Amino acid sequence: MTRVFKLNRFRGRLVAATMLAGGAIVPVAGVHAQVTTGNIRGQVTAPDGTSAAGAQVSARSTGTNQTYRAIADANGSYVLTGLRPGQYEVSATVGTETTRQIVTLGIGQSASLDLGFAADIAAAAPEGGAEIVVTGGRLNETRTSEVATNVSREQIERLPQTDRNFLSFAALAPGVRYNDSETDKGFRSGAATASQVNVFIDGVSLKNKLREGGVAGQQNSRGNPFGQLAVQEFRVLTQNYKAEYEQAESAIITSVTKSGTNEFHGEAFGQYTDKGLSQKSFIDIRDGNAKPAFERKQYGVSLGGPIIKDRLFFFAAYEGNDQNRAFNVKSNGTAEQIAEFERFSGRKITDFQGAFVSPFRGDFYFGKLTLTPDDRQVFDLSFSRRQETDIQGFGGNTAFEYAENKRNKVDTYLFKWTYNGDKFINEFNANYLNYEFNPTSLNPNLPSFDYSGVVLFGGKDSTRRELQQGYTIRDDFTYSGFDNHVIKVGARVEVTDIQFANNAYVQPRYTFLREPINNLNFSFPAEARLGLGNGNILASNTQVGLYAQDDWDVTERLQLNLGVRWDYETNGFNNDYVTPTNAAAALRSLPRTSYFDPENYITNGNSRKPFAGAIAPRFGFSWDIKGDRSTVIFGGAGRYYDRNNFNNTVDELSRTINPVGVFRFSADGAPRNGQPTTVWNPSYLTRDGLLALRNANPQVSLPELFAVKNNAKPPVNDQFSFGVRQRFGIFEASLSGSYQRGRNGYTNIFATRRNGGLGGCCDTASAIANGYSNVIIGLDGLDTRYKALFFTLDKNYTRASGWGLNIAYTLGKAEQNGGDLFSLDAVTPKDYGWRPTKGDERHRVVVSGMVDLPYGFQFSTLSTFGSGAAYQVVDSTNGASSGFSRFTAAYPEKNCIKGLFAFCEVNLTLANRLKIAGKHQVELAVDVLNAFNNKNFTGFDEGFNNQINPATGQVIDPLLPANGTTASGLLTLPRRIQFRVGYRF
Repeated sequence: MTRVFKLNRFRGRLVAATMLAGGAIVPVAGVHAQVTTGNIRGQVTAPDGTSAAGAQVSARSTGTNQTYRAIADANGSYVLTGLRPGQYEVSATVGTETTRQIVTLGIGQSASLDLGFAADIAAAAPEGGAEIVVTGGRLNETRTSEVATNVSREQIERLPQTDRNFLSFAALAPGVRYNDSETDKGFRSGAATASQVNVFIDGVSLKNKLREGGVAGQQNSRGNPFGQLAVQEFRVLTQNYKAEYEQAESAIITSVTKSGTNEFHGEAFGQYTDKGLSQKSFIDIRDGNAKPAFERKQYGVSLGGPIIKDRLFFFAAYEGNDQNRAFNVKSNGTAEQIAEFERFSGRKITDFQGAFVSPFRGDFYFGKLTLTPDDRQVFDLSFSRRQETDIQGFGGNTAFEYAENKRNKVDTYLFKWTYNGDKFINEFNANYLNYEFNPTSLNPNLPSFDYSGVVLFGGKDSTRRELQQGYTIRDDFTYSGFDNHVIKVGARVEVTDIQFANNAYVQPRYTFLREPINNLNFSFPAEARLGLGNGNILASNTQVGLYAQDDWDVTERLQLNLGVRWDYETNGFNNDYVTPTNAAAALRSLPRTSYFDPENYITNGNSRKPFAGAIAPRFGFSWDIKGDRSTVIFGGAGRYYDRNNFNNTVDELSRTINPVGVFRFSADGAPRNGQPTTVWNPSYLTRDGLLALRNANPQVSLPELFAVKNNAKPPVNDQFSFGVRQRFGIFEASLSGSYQRGRNGYTNIFATRRNGGLGGCCDTASAIANGYSNVIIGLDGLDTRYKALFFTLDKNYTRASGWGLNIAYTLGKAEQNGGDLFSLDAVTPKDYGWRPTKGDERHRVVVSGMVDLPYGFQFSTLSTFGSGAAYQVVDSTNGASSGFSRFTAAYPEKNCIKGLFAFCEVNLTLANRLKIAGKHQVELAVDVLNAFNNKNFTGFDEGFNNQINPATGQVIDPLLPANGTTASGLLTLPRRIQFRVGYRF
C-alpha cells in the first residue's frame, strides 16, 4: 500500500499571498514583468539648440500601432518605460515641428535616444511646420550598470547551431558556457553550478526546484527548454542585474515570445542531418567501433496576425524534434577482469556489447493572444507545452538493458496585464508552471548487476515521478513622476507544490568488487541494495519576494542604480519534519565537533525557522564621461540569493519512509571497513531471498540516516564589477572586471568519523546500535570564488551595412572547495582546500558574424575557442583515506591551432533567401558544424598515486596525460553537414 506524507501544504496561504501582491496594484495593473520590457530615455533639443522643455514625446509600435507617451521635463529629458521589444517610431514635437526616428528596442534594454531638429531643415520649413524622419537601426545600450548581452532575432535566425536550442546563443555573452552534450544541454556562469541560473520566458520563471540543471526539464536532457520558433529575442545578464530578478546566483536569461501584429506573418522550416552527412568519430576510429547510427530531423510551423486590427492579435507555433543516435556499449575492463566476469557470471561480455540506438522525440506547442483595447493597456494570454521521451543511460560499460525512458513534460499558462498611466506603469503577471519528470526503467522487473570496471546490466535501479507545480502572481509598479528618477517597486508570491515518488531498488542492485585485500572477487557480490518502502512525498513551499529600485539620473552624465530585494521561503528546508526517536538517539550518540552539533539536526517540527535574512542590496552606476555616450564608466556591487533544490534535502524524509537496505557480503562473515557482513549464499540473489535474510536478521540491512541542519541558509553570491564601454567608429567595445564570492552551498558529509569526528571514515558502532548503517548530515558549507575579465567588441548587423561582427573574450578563474551534493572524501568542505572548479577555463573566445553576399547569399559563423576545461583529480600519494588525499584539478592538452587551444569548434552557414510573390520568401541553407573536425576530448584519468613501488622502482599509479590516447569521449560531435529549408511570409 502506498503511503502519502505531506509537508506543510500552503493552499490557504495563496489567498493571503494574493492579497499581499495585490497591495502593490493600483486600480489599474499591467502585463509585462520588468524582466521582459525596456525603456528609452534621452534629451530633446529644440530647433534653436536649447533644451526642449515640455516637448511631446511618443513611441508608436510599428507592429500594433500602440503608442506610449511622455513629456520632456525642464531640461528636455524624457523617459518612455514599459516598452515591449520591437520596432518603434519615436517622435518629438515642439510647437508645429516634429522629428521622428524609427528604431528597434531590445528586450530589457535601458537604451538612449536623443531627439533633435536639424537647423537647416527647420529654417527652410514651410509655415505649417516641418517633419523630420530618420530611419535608424537597433538601439545601443551604453548607460547601464548591468553586464548583459542582447541576442537579436537576426542572430537567432541566421547564426549556425546544432539543434535549435536557443540557450546555445547564451555563449555569446562573456563568462557564460553552454554545454552542447548529446545527452545534457544547459548553461552555467562563473564558478556557480548549472543549478544556480534562471530562465524567464515572458516573465515566467522556468527555475527547476526539484533537481539540478537550473531550468525545468533540462537535467540530463537533449531537448530544448522552449521552441525557438516562438522566441523573438532574449537577453543574457551575467552580472549586476537589478533587484527585480530573483532566484539566481549567476547568469539569467530573460526571453520574450513573438506576438501577432497588424500583418499576417507565418513561417515553416525543416532541417536534417544524419550518419551519411557526418564524419566518423575519432574515438570510434581509435577503438575500432563501427560508425554509429545517427539521424536528426527538426521541423515546425508558426502563424501570427490580427483578429481585430489594432486591437486583438494571435500567434501560434509548433516544433518537432526527432533524433536517433546510437551509443556504443563496450567494456573498458582489462582482459583479466573480463575473464573473471565471464567465469563466475556465466555470461559473455559480447552479449552486451554493440551499438544501440537512443531515440528522442520532442514536441513543443505555443499559443498566444494579445489584446490592446487602447493605448494604455495590453493583455496577454498564452500557453506552452514541451513534452519529450528520451531513452538514454547506456554506453561504455553500461548495457542497453539498463537504460531508462526519461519522460519530460513542461506546461506554462500565463496571464499578463499592463496599464500605462500618466507617469507610471503597472505590470501584473499571473502564471502557472507544471513540470513532470518521469524517468522509467525499460526493465523494471530485472535486478541490476554491477561488475565494477567491467559491465553494468539488468534493470535500471529506480523509477521516479517528480512533479513541480508553481502558482505565481507578480506585480511591478514603475513611477517616473519625480524629476531624474525612475522608481520601481514590486512583489512576487509563488506557491510551489511538489510530489516526489522515488521507487528506488524495487529490484535489488548487486555490486561485485575485485579487492584481494578484502578477499573479494567476482564470485559473489560484495554488496546489495534493496528498497524497503513505497511512499509518496508531498510538499509545499510559499516564496515571497519584495523589491524596490531607483534609477537616478544624478546629472545628465551620471546615473545611479540603487535597489534592495528581500526573499522569504516558508518551507525551504523540510521545516515540518519530525526526527524519529531512534534517529535522534543515533545523532546524539555521535561526537560533537566544530561542524556538528547533534541538537542542530534534531527537530520536533518547529525547530527549523524560515530564513528571514535574505536581504540583498544592489548598487550600480554608469558615468558618461563626455556626455555623448562614446566613453562610459560603469560598475556595481550586489548580493544575490538563490534557493536549494528540493532534491538536496529530500533524503532526510525519503530515506525514512523509503529506506534502502544495504547488505554486505563476504566469504567468512568477518567485518569489513567497520561494517558487519554476512556469509554469501546464492539464495540471496533475488528480492525474496534478501527479504528473508532481513527478516531473519534486521541488522544486516540497516539503512543510512540522513539529517538536515536546522539553521541552514540558502546559497548566496556577492558580486562586484567595474568596467568601461568605448565607441570606436562603428564598433562598440567593453572591458570589465568581475569578482564573485559564493557561500552556503549545500552538501552532505559523514558524521561518524573516527578520532572524535576528525579522522577517517567511519566508526558506525553507535549508529548501528540505533538501527542505522551510517549517519550523513547536511552542511551549508560549499564555497566558490570567481575572478574574470570580460571583453566584447560589437558591430551589430544592419541591412544598410550588410555585415555584423561580435567577439566575446573571457579570462577567468573559477574555484571551489568541497565536492558537489556529497563531500565525503574529507572531514568538511573546507578541508578539501581551494581548487579549480570542474569546467573552469582560463581563456575562451566566441566569435560570431554574418555578411551579405551577392545574389541573395549570406555567410555566417559561430565559432568557439577555449584553453580547455578543468576536470577533477585526486592525489592519493599520501594515502587514499580521508584527510590524506589531496584534491586538485588538471586541464586537457592543447591540440588545436598548433597548441594554442584545447577546444575549437567552427560552425559555418551559407544561406540564400529567395523572394517570391511580394513578401513571400524561401530560404535554403547548409550548415557545416565543427567544420575542421576538431577533436575536443573529455573523460580523462582522474586519480594518481606518485608513491614508488619498491619492487619495480616505478610510480604506482601515474596520472595519464589528458589527450586523445586516454580520453573516453568527445565534447562535440565530429564534422557534419546539416541542410535547412524555410518559408516565410
